[in-house]
Amino acid sequence: MWRTGKFAMIESNIRNALKIIFDTSKTKRIPEYLLFQSAKKESLRDDSDLTIEKKLLQILKQFAAEGIIKLPSEKGKKWNFKTQLPMEITLVKTAEEEKKRKDKQQKEAIINNTSWEPGKMIPIIHSRACPNKLIDCRKAKAVNDYLLKRSANQPMIPARERALRIFRDEKALDNVHKTGLFSGSISLEDLDCFYCPEPIPFHPLSLDVKKTKGKPLLLVENANTYQSCRLANENTQTFAALVYGKGARATCKTQVVEGIPDIEKQLQSCGIWYFGDLDPTGLAIPGTINEFRKQANLTLLQAAIPLYRALIVKGYSVPYQKTSQPKFHDKDWAIQWLGEDLAELYLERVECVRWPQEGLSQQDLELVFMKNIWLVY
Repeated sequence: MWRTGKFAMIESNIRNALKIIFDTSKTKRIPEYLLFQSAKKESLRDDSDLTIEKKLLQILKQFAAEGIIKLPSEKGKKWNFKTQLPMEITLVKTAEEEKKRKDKQQKEAIINNTSWEPGKMIPIIHSRACPNKLIDCRKAKAVNDYLLKRSANQPMIPARERALRIFRDEKALDNVHKTGLFSGSISLEDLDCFYCPEPIPFHPLSLDVKKTKGKPLLLVENANTYQSCRLANENTQTFAALVYGKGARATCKTQVVEGIPDIEKQLQSCGIWYFGDLDPTGLAIPGTINEFRKQANLTLLQAAIPLYRALIVKGYSVPYQKTSQPKFHDKDWAIQWLGEDLAELYLERVECVRWPQEGLSQQDLELVFMKNIWLVY
């Protein structure tokens, strides 16, 4: 009984190994040696080649009966006389073909089963601008959902903030200001947002030092959040200036050791708060900046804890993209930077999601700015 169960497990392992080959093959024809190597790897060490060949042939015939592969004609010359195995098998459908078939089904389901917004989307769906890829169909449905639900007095906000809310991807509208969506049929204005060009390095609250003296700086990581923070600060007059970090470029030693001190001196500001994305890369940036500033005997950045906390509470978390955004993180630094309570909320989910700073709008920022927590002594 035990041996029967063991043999069944080995057969199952060989089937699974072959299925992986089938699912990852870019060509329809798979040679005998590749099939045999896979079967041998999953067989018992003391199994003879003849035993493995018999097992493999039996399993290949099962796959053929299931319509997954085709075996060559038994009367043909494409069989190895010595091993009694086919010299090659043919996949009925490659994994890529199967993916295309499923993508087409999903695309047609979206096109046919969606109640399209009449003003903008119906003309797109019934024209040459109709998306022909699944990813674009999903994007069209997301835009459609937004247009159907938007209020008449929807405020204009930076493009990345809108992209995060519509697509759960803050960069989805990065090039739309140039080309528009769906062959130019949808503009940023249609989505109640606007493009934020690269800003000047910093924006002071006032050129009058009397209005900036003693107030801290706020260093932010990207253009869209910089814009919203700048507008929020004009209303709350919380910070001496908004400083633009430009992502990882903020870690340039010249900028953080010479550039920022020049701003502090000019405005007679006191202290620097930092706010960026809540993800491993976003947390690494202020860590690098502080290393340089420590070497230069400058005051260190402080984490804008109230903004990070508001970002998590707001809840615009997004999964990692497969081709970028590494998930490695320094747990000790996260605790040191965010504090134990906030770090606990961050660390329990950071393996799965990240929180782009675009999750906070101008209104959200103003509410946090107005709290009397920003004085630096």
